[in-house]
Amino acid sequence: MRKEPTTMQAMDECVVNACERIKSLKAEERFHLLCEMGEWMYNPLSEEIEDVLMVPDFGEKEAA
Repeated sequence: MRKEPTTMQAMDECVVNACERIKSLKAEERFHLLCEMGEWMYNPLSEEIEDVLMVPDFGEKEAA
């Protein structure tokens, strides 16, 4: 999968910010942040895209 340079830059910044945040967290909070970062790295977004991007269909409610 080819990623755009801006997407890669945003992802890099996200990881850097999370790593910087680790310095000021308590041990339990640090553990949970690292678990969440692991999910980002090891689970392809394509498998989770339906759960991540949920947009209601407002037109369907208006017709009812």
